[in-house]
Amino acid sequence: MADNNVSDHSVVQIKDDDKDDVIAEDRNGVELIVSSIRGKLHQNPPSTARSCIFGIPNVLHRHNEKAFVPNLVSIGPFQHGKKNLKVMQEIKLWYLHCLLDRKPTSETSLEYLVEAIKGMEQDCRDCYGEKIHMSSEKFVEMMVVDGCFIVELFRKYAKEVPRNEDDPVFYTAWMKLALTKDLFLLENQLPWKVVDCLFHHTMEKDEPESNALLLLALKFFEVSAFGQDPQPDPEPKHLLDGIRSSLLASYPSQDTQRYWEPIPSVTELLQAGVKFERRSNTWDNMLDITFENGVMEIPPISIEENAESLFRNLIAYEQCDPSIKSCNIASYAVILDNLINTSKDADFLIQKEIIVTKLSKEDIACLFNRLYSDTIVGYFCYVELTKNVNEYYQDRWHRWQTILSRDYFSNPWSIFSLAAALLILGFTFLQTLYALLTYY
Repeated sequence: MADNNVSDHSVVQIKDDDKDDVIAEDRNGVELIVSSIRGKLHQNPPSTARSCIFGIPNVLHRHNEKAFVPNLVSIGPFQHGKKNLKVMQEIKLWYLHCLLDRKPTSETSLEYLVEAIKGMEQDCRDCYGEKIHMSSEKFVEMMVVDGCFIVELFRKYAKEVPRNEDDPVFYTAWMKLALTKDLFLLENQLPWKVVDCLFHHTMEKDEPESNALLLLALKFFEVSAFGQDPQPDPEPKHLLDGIRSSLLASYPSQDTQRYWEPIPSVTELLQAGVKFERRSNTWDNMLDITFENGVMEIPPISIEENAESLFRNLIAYEQCDPSIKSCNIASYAVILDNLINTSKDADFLIQKEIIVTKLSKEDIACLFNRLYSDTIVGYFCYVELTKNVNEYYQDRWHRWQTILSRDYFSNPWSIFSLAAALLILGFTFLQTLYALLTYY
């Protein structure tokens, strides 16, 4: 009996020891997990207040992936090293050779340019909304090669420097269009300070200095940027920001609000008597849409094949950059989306030469109907306009006026018919009145 008690006590002791081992193992596992998490924690935020170049969020990327991805050239770290873009790397290096070989100034040496960009490396890294996992040497090399390519490209396009007869960029029909589209992509940007620094260190003696680089850039994008005349902003953050700033340069400031109401389509507004007019001599102010006394004036806009890509990248930029408060481009997309519900609406604006395009009316309607999906227009810029349009549309008198004008005053025969009907009605009334008076 005593032996059994000893045996039972030993079993209990063994079980307690196993339990302690399990607890110790659990603690060790917890400590390993905690250590792993602590090693991954960041003391600093992933991006800084100076960030201005961002990767496209998946929620926007999924609507049209091709609108955000370069087809020919990579600029900056986000698309760097992609296999389908490596052919253009040779042309970039050749452009750098052309620039250095021309040697416009005493400071135009590869050593001097690398040293200049090396001194601003951290500032350049801070411009990207994601951490760039590249060595210092690789990062600076990329900045110098890509930046010099852009500078040389703009100068060649403006014919400020000679073009080589074998240059495929200018003597291959499709490359200029492809480059234009690639260079305004949000993920394909360099900090402006890099391009500006390289431009000034390689500037010819007789080359104008004030806003010269930005004017060259806007001239390069002029046809593709909705056909608008360039309006330079002296301090852009990158090329896409320069395009956006030029579109806003002559746009008068408007009251902005978070709450806004949609407006009816072109067809519905026409039925309510609204007139649409193309504003003349305003190819530099496409955003300045006005509504007064039943007349909506809309500046002309040129819609090319790459218009959707430019719109989407501008809207994505407004969505990603916290320093941008007024969503001007997204607000404009909202107005055009409201006005254009069907191809009939698009065709009317094309006929009025408000939209200038070689695309079909179906393509135009499709473009604006899905342009700002999954975006938040935080501060809407056409609050007063939408309010006035809706008030006018909801006034029944304007609709009655339109019906009278369309059905009874649209041509002389309708007017004569209405006048004759009124005369007959008047004579019938007088005859009835005379008969009643005679009877009594």
